[in-house]
Amino acid sequence: MNEIYVTTVDWINGKAVRDIRQQVFIDEQQVPEDLEWDAEDDNATHFLLYYQQQPAATARLLHDGHIGRVAVLPDFRGKGLGAEVMQQVIAFAQASGMHELHLSAQTHATAFYRKLGFSITSEEYLDAGIAHQDMYWQSSDQSPLQLPDIEFDSPGRFAIHNPDLSREPVSEYAGETDGMITVNDDNALPHVATLVSQCRRRLRIYSPEQARWLFNRLDFNNACESLIAREPLARIQILLQSVDTDFLQGRSLLSLTHRFPSLCEIRCQHPDLQKQKYVQLMTDAQGFFMQPDHRVRQAFAREYSPDQVKRWADQFDELWGSSQSDPAIRRFLL
Repeated sequence: MNEIYVTTVDWINGKAVRDIRQQVFIDEQQVPEDLEWDAEDDNATHFLLYYQQQPAATARLLHDGHIGRVAVLPDFRGKGLGAEVMQQVIAFAQASGMHELHLSAQTHATAFYRKLGFSITSEEYLDAGIAHQDMYWQSSDQSPLQLPDIEFDSPGRFAIHNPDLSREPVSEYAGETDGMITVNDDNALPHVATLVSQCRRRLRIYSPEQARWLFNRLDFNNACESLIAREPLARIQILLQSVDTDFLQGRSLLSLTHRFPSLCEIRCQHPDLQKQKYVQLMTDAQGFFMQPDHRVRQAFAREYSPDQVKRWADQFDELWGSSQSDPAIRRFLL
């Protein structure tokens, strides 16, 4: 799964999204163009899935919880990409406070959506000449994923390594170690501080200027200072999308770069690269926090999510590699 990552794009800059929908719906399924392109696109959240750095799948989410335009390019089918993009849409929707989702599924795809927890709520009907059925998803109806049994041939005797259980106990705010924790304005700081308290080597923060309500707080700065104090080899990387003077002033992360320039670095994303709506924090190779849309103070966190961290950390590192030390940042550092 490390070769897959999903991002959100706005409609104006979503050429790859439009290309996928053009090929799948208009060219392949013969959907009329005047039905495929509608006014909802301007305000929808569009998801774009990359497979091996190539645009491969898309979906959109409306503000009322309707999911649509789910498409995977023919060359990338059979790899589970449709399920992956749908899971990201569902996670984003839940983090945005949506606990009931709706979609109009092509009848041949209802089994696919059933596996994701959707239920059929209508008889068949035609839409653009294709048989469809309405489907519904509710968070309270979902149960933990049950994995099938696997066959296992024992290799015989082998050494057993008992892990070190002496680490500090998990914070009361952490929830289940491998589960997704929904956070909001009221409880985000304790969850994020918990992730930072568990960090040992590397803390990555993306676009914190879009969430001053969280990252410009004294308690968060104190958590980062505690990380530096207990882990002298730790590295903090802060990547801004744009230089926001309100963010850089006062009790901001910039103060850490003043005091610990060799351990904490702040840069600005290359101006030619597309701006994103999300805010992220990643600790080492496992802790993950994401606010999918900075305009909505809803987010989710996981203490142990190595696949997700790997997927997004690779993208962060790529952006970091092309980032710049903005002159405005340097002026504030002087």
